[in-house]
Amino acid sequence: MYLIETKDLTKRYSHVNVVDHVNMHIEENSIYGFVGENGSGKTTIMRLLTGLAEPTSGGFTMFGVDNKSPHIYKYRKQLSAIVETTSLEPTMTAIENMRYLELYLGIKLTNEERKNLLTKVNLGSVGNKKVKNFSLGMKQRLGIALALINKPKLMLLDEPMNGLDPEGIAELRDLLIDLCQRENMTILISSHILSELEKIASHYGFIHKGHLIEEITAEELQNKCRKSLNVKVDNVGNATNALREINITDLKTSPNGEIKIYDDVRIVDVIKVLDKNKVEILAINSNDESVEDYYLNLIKEVR
Repeated sequence: MYLIETKDLTKRYSHVNVVDHVNMHIEENSIYGFVGENGSGKTTIMRLLTGLAEPTSGGFTMFGVDNKSPHIYKYRKQLSAIVETTSLEPTMTAIENMRYLELYLGIKLTNEERKNLLTKVNLGSVGNKKVKNFSLGMKQRLGIALALINKPKLMLLDEPMNGLDPEGIAELRDLLIDLCQRENMTILISSHILSELEKIASHYGFIHKGHLIEEITAEELQNKCRKSLNVKVDNVGNATNALREINITDLKTSPNGEIKIYDDVRIVDVIKVLDKNKVEILAINSNDESVEDYYLNLIKEVR
């Protein structure tokens, strides 16, 4: 089931489509890594989903409800979001910030519940400390705690890892995985730290200049980014038969004459067996692609 599905979602500012006919599919209980450069439309899409902005055309469904339905407001109560920045009152303590948001949401937590939320984001010992004395990373974690007050089923996080040190990033990563796996929360997260997204995302959406250029599961992406030896030859059939002589079976061929070899093999052995079988090698190189490399290559193809 898709918890969020956009249908030709478009937002125009000053005659420019900053979001251009986007069709996203976010599955329930998934962590959807939203990848794109600054200005690509990620934040605008989050604003549209939360109701902070209205689509110019197209639309979306959330929890199966159309965005134009009057019932969408009811279902948005199951949504929490941190878009662009977290709104915190610096002269208040962490606990006071929580109480302030509770009043706004019409929710009343117990002191124990507030303490548990702060402990969950590793702020259990600073509940009575004023936010103006918090580090940027502590403010980010408090923002997550505030976003959990309404026990959401869906959370949108816009660059939540910004400003966090490596330890803070690891803590946030573990928290998001726990929320997804144990509390069945669906999370849409954008981040420039793609090496960290690789560790948590179950699905990806790659966006460039307002266009969603690809959606892919983590498993599919891992298969595409597997370490491989890429050989381009003049005759794929002859090359495949030759490679079997040195017990190479985990490979993928392409119509353009390229063979991706995933078996652990020495380049010199591949060259020798192809030469022995009179297969001409047109190009050969190794590949160990990351999510960042994959995205950059996607952009090059679009351009």
